[in-house]
Parts: sequence; structure tokens; C-alpha cells
Amino acid sequence: MAGDWIKMRSNLWDDPRVARLVDLTDSSEAAVIGGLYWLWATADQHTADGFMPGLSCRQIDRKTGVQGLGQALVDIGWIENHSEGVFIVNFEDHNGASAKKRAQTAKRVANHRSSNAPETPSDDSSNAPSVTGALAREREEKEEEIPPNPPCQGGEESDAPSAEKPKRERKERCSLKTFLDRCRAAGETAISGYEPLRKYVDGVELPMEFVQLAWDVFKGEHSPGGTNERRLQADWRKHFLNYVTKGYYRLWYADAEGQFALTTVGIQAQKLHARRDAA
Repeated sequence: MAGDWIKMRSNLWDDPRVARLVDLTDSSEAAVIGGLYWLWATADQHTADGFMPGLSCRQIDRKTGVQGLGQALVDIGWIENHSEGVFIVNFEDHNGASAKKRAQTAKRVANHRSSNAPETPSDDSSNAPSVTGALAREREEKEEEIPPNPPCQGGEESDAPSAEKPKRERKERCSLKTFLDRCRAAGETAISGYEPLRKYVDGVELPMEFVQLAWDVFKGEHSPGGTNERRLQADWRKHFLNYVTKGYYRLWYADAEGQFALTTVGIQAQKLHARRDAA
């Protein structure tokens, strides 16, 4: 549709990850960024959550003309390759209506600040009405996206300036194997005790055996020898919950009465893992 656009950073050319893609594909920045444009534009047109069923790494190579780009994107963690299709990591943070709205708002605020010089005239010929209107729109959009006075960790509102608040500590990213080893060492279960997952499963009445099947597929994909064995995550439980809630593996479906049943893909996965358990 005319007027549609996607969000791409102006400094993408110098991003070290783009340089890594160039090295992995033995191509050039122009070729890689052109390929990224095709991938992100296609995802923006055909998906709302970043999952594109039927797409494969081989197709990405063919459509972009950059051999090895699909697997290289998997290696740096920008996409995940599943048997049912390709999933763009963190798609909703950078694409879709809400992400575009945030980008437009940020650009409009930056333009206003750069043009709001001290010598702005104060007579009737000034642009005060137009600036007032722009600021009003910015305030409305910010009010929609940012809750007023967000609470601190303790649940109480803080009057301290934001500059004095401690930075949130970023969690260490690790492989699924490392996460599972740490769970065993601490005597913890990997997912069965995860409260957000339990609440979701109970809320939608999803059979727990279906969740276990998804976990078996998830482990196989992210463990050594799997298609995403190099994937690192700070919170593997939350990452798996995202797979379940959005049905990335397409293992089950809900009928007209809301009852869940396995798809053909689910039945195949169930038989495969049953044979593995019996071996």
C-alpha cells in the first residue's frame, strides 16, 4: 500500500552485527542491508508477530541473492529457524503500528527541539499555534504509551529524579543447556513451577501434555545439535512461555467449542518424541 514504511536505523551500515553478517556470507554491507530490507518489509506486510510460516533459510538466500544469509541471521540471533517457518526475534519491538508510532513521535520531538531556538519571535507572526498543536499530539501519544508515575520496585512512587535511580541490572544470557544444568544443580524444575506458565495454561484450559510436547520440541531445537543450539537467552522460562502463548510450533488448534486437539505437526512431533523416550 502506498505510504507504508518500515523502521530501519540510519547507522545500520556500521553495526558490528552487520559486519559479522558480511563476514559469514562473504558479501558486502550493501548486499546484506538490502537483504535485511527485503526480510523486514516482507515480515511487516505478512505477519503481526514476526512468525512467517513456510519461510526457510534457503528461501531467504534465494530471494535476497546473498548465499548463507539465512543461517548467518540465525547465528547472530536475529531470526530463529523452525520446522514450520522463520521467526524474527524481537519483531514487535521494532515493527508494527506501535513501534512506528513511537518512532514518529521521537522524530517529531527531535525536530521540534532543534527548531525551537531562543530567538523565536513572540509577535503574531510566530509559529506558536503549530508548535502548540504538535506538542499536544506528542502529549496524547505519550499518555497512551507510558503510564504516569511508574512505581519503583517496592511498589511506592518515588519523587527522586530519574537520573538518580539505579540502572536495572541486565541478566546474564546463557544457552538452554547451561540453564538446564543450573536448574538441576539448584534442585529446581525448568518450567513446571513457573507461575506465569501455569496461570496461562489454566486460564485457557490447555492440556498440560500439549505443553510438555512443546517443551520437548523446544528443548530439541535449542539443545546441542538443534537448529537453534547457539541461541542465548536471559530468561528461558519467559522465552518458552512466549512460544506457548503464540503457538509458534503449530502443535495444536482449538475447535469451534474451544477444545484443544493436536494438529498433524503435533501428532508427528508426539510420535517422534515417544520413540526417543522409548529408545
